[in-house]
Amino acid sequence: MTDADETSFASRLRRARLEAGLSQGELAGQDLSISYVSHLEAGRREPTPRLTSLFERRLELPRGYLAGESWGQGRDEEVPEVSTADLAALASRVGRMRSGSSTEDLAAEARRAAELALGHDRPEMWWAMTIVEVRALMHIGDYTAAADAATALTAHPWVQSQPALAAEAHTLASKTSRRAVDRTSATHHAHRALEASADVGDPALRAEAVIAALATQALPGDGLLVELETLHHRLAGTHLGGLVAWTIGTHAFESGDVRDGLRWHKVAATEVNPDVDHRDWARFVGATCWMRVSRRVDDDVPELITLARQHLTWLGCTDELADLARTEAQWHEQHDRHEDARRVLDDALRLPGLAGLARGRLRLDRARTLRSAGDQEEVALEALSAARDLTLAGDAEGARVAWQLYDEVSTT
Repeated sequence: MTDADETSFASRLRRARLEAGLSQGELAGQDLSISYVSHLEAGRREPTPRLTSLFERRLELPRGYLAGESWGQGRDEEVPEVSTADLAALASRVGRMRSGSSTEDLAAEARRAAELALGHDRPEMWWAMTIVEVRALMHIGDYTAAADAATALTAHPWVQSQPALAAEAHTLASKTSRRAVDRTSATHHAHRALEASADVGDPALRAEAVIAALATQALPGDGLLVELETLHHRLAGTHLGGLVAWTIGTHAFESGDVRDGLRWHKVAATEVNPDVDHRDWARFVGATCWMRVSRRVDDDVPELITLARQHLTWLGCTDELADLARTEAQWHEQHDRHEDARRVLDDALRLPGLAGLARGRLRLDRARTLRSAGDQEEVALEALSAARDLTLAGDAEGARVAWQLYDEVSTT
């Protein structure tokens, strides 16, 4: 092994693990696979900063040790002390930034505060700052980073020892993993959230865990839907009660029961509260519009589209605006307004900061719209672009559909 190899992350990790007397399985724990740790030690994979910090905690190493910052220093070296007042001031700064700074700056500052708190054994502050970071990352559409941060929450022993926190952490990890198109991780965390929330006795935690589980579309839904209806009786009139009603109505629509879907969505419209979570409220307006369009129910569709667009634009919710544009384009297509559909999708593709997943889905819809107009060559180019964007975003199913469309128009 060369000198360079001796100072690589792979060799540092292996050396530290052996010194600690741990097997690869013990280092992996319940959150990682043994093969992943093996790949890291062989230099075939690079860890995220979150996983590096996780390994350092499990191996009781100084912060930065595995990244090379502390190589050659003693394992028991003390981290410079930070006072409670300093940490409180940093948390206060993050709180002020939530109302007046860019979301990117907020995410970075919350991450800095979380890491400092974790390094000084202040898990409660680390928890609060990481939650802020995850929500900020979700807002800007960085779903992979949000999923990494949420997964790190689930791995901490302090969280694992408290069922209520574990339920919340796994629910958040499931939501973020689903948005990052990691269905395996989303389903895993949904299972864990259901397990952790089962005996807590908190209807709000339980409802959020059940909603996350249903959203994976990989767990049996009938019993969970019955449980949600029971939970709604306890949460009726609250913002979370509205989210429960929204979920029940959406599943009714998807099962073909339009009447029940409309009924539950009308309940949700009276309970989802913009003063509690304006983003959730605006997303609900767009979602109920999508359900109506997908089932060819024209009730209030133009008004809902206009209302959702106004609020999502004000909130800067780029990905949700992209989803709304896809809904509006489909509505135009249903009424043979192909030019209007194309215009809406073209406008959405010009949204600033559009994430790759949203762009890929817009391009796939645009390719379908172009196909209805008979422009085969442009359809092929757009389908190819959609396949590329969706592949890079990790949406294998969407990419498959885009490639299939490309093949169909290229061979005609």
